[in-house]
Amino acid sequence: MSNFVLKKGLIKKGHRAEIVNTAGGEKIDAEVGAWDIRKLSFVKSYFSLYKIFKSDVVYCTTGQTFFGIIKYAPFVLLSRLLGKKTVVHVKGGFLKRSYEDMSAFKKRISKFVLSRYNGGIVLSKSLRNLLEEFLPDDKIYIQHNFIQDSLIIPKKEILKQKKHDKLRIFYLSNLMKEKGIVELLGALETLNKNKIPFEAKIAGHIPKDGQDLLEKMDNIENLEYLGVVQKEAKTELLSWGNVFCLPTYYSMEGQPISIIEAMGFGNVILTTKHAGIPDICSEKNGVFVEKREASSIYKQLEYLSKNLEWVKETGIYNMQQAQELYTEDAFVHGILKIFEDV
Repeated sequence: MSNFVLKKGLIKKGHRAEIVNTAGGEKIDAEVGAWDIRKLSFVKSYFSLYKIFKSDVVYCTTGQTFFGIIKYAPFVLLSRLLGKKTVVHVKGGFLKRSYEDMSAFKKRISKFVLSRYNGGIVLSKSLRNLLEEFLPDDKIYIQHNFIQDSLIIPKKEILKQKKHDKLRIFYLSNLMKEKGIVELLGALETLNKNKIPFEAKIAGHIPKDGQDLLEKMDNIENLEYLGVVQKEAKTELLSWGNVFCLPTYYSMEGQPISIIEAMGFGNVILTTKHAGIPDICSEKNGVFVEKREASSIYKQLEYLSKNLEWVKETGIYNMQQAQELYTEDAFVHGILKIFEDV
């Protein structure tokens, strides 16, 4: 999605931009980075190497595993040979740990590829260390994520739809267990047990190893599972809620776009101090919980249920901040400035 936004934004600003799709498939599961013969389908992207000849900058959104890094090697090496500039964008927070866990042989190859880029982008200040092993400090740039323009509706319309008579809790992400979904469901069960008023909606794709979550959600009162939501349905969910929950400890997490989107729609954030999240979210924007602890989530939700006026005021603050700082145009402008500097 961010690549689509970037291409559209660059063309709007008068530049020529093309996409080479290097994805190995659309499957989502917990085994991110694991070997799968179907991933060889990315080889067809090498038939697009000719596009480098007519480009000034080659921008790669690298993977964070050995396989994810080396599949870009032909693009990077041909660019170097032709004197083209290259920029790598790391969109998660797992690269450093992944590199440290590699064998000496894989480290040597990964470092060779990553150090060939002319510049690198990370999502926030605390994630700069992901590229420090490979690039000079002055060639590591920061660019935050953004809210899709297509989602945004007028602030007055958002506020008209907001209600703060009770907690309206929602989750919007893939239902991977490392995203904290199991702990969140446990906290919701405790809210029901203690008769704390709330409504909750869960939206997102369920991976193949998480089908048990469907039965669990069916047995929780005041909870509705929406499946995958897009466009108008997504806007409606963001407008309906007042507390967005993402108690993530996902190893590849970077800076979740879902948090920025939720802020942009006037929601308080309940999350963890994980990866690049503290760079965009503080106690001014919501509450933090302990990783892997349903009891910590419950305590914070209980606190919010007793402070609904604070939930309302903080939501308004979040909406104003996010809609000013995290726009598509700011994202495209930031990336373009990096291209120009490189």
